[in-house]
Amino acid sequence: MSQFGMQMPGARLRRAANPDVYTGLMVLATAFLLAACIVMFGAASKVGKGGSAFTLQEAAKIEIAGATK
Repeated sequence: MSQFGMQMPGARLRRAANPDVYTGLMVLATAFLLAACIVMFGAASKVGKGGSAFTLQEAAKIEIAGATK
């Protein structure tokens, strides 16, 4: 049958899956998201109460870490 260009279904060679463009874009987007999280954590630690990124400021008593008065 190979003389007519036909192939049997079980006779195919299995190739390993290669990453495509969408996988590369996903990795790039994940890297940018991680970088954005790091930048925002740094910014939040500057304006957070006591230099902590996870504490909230009181409405009338906002203090910025490292700011001179």
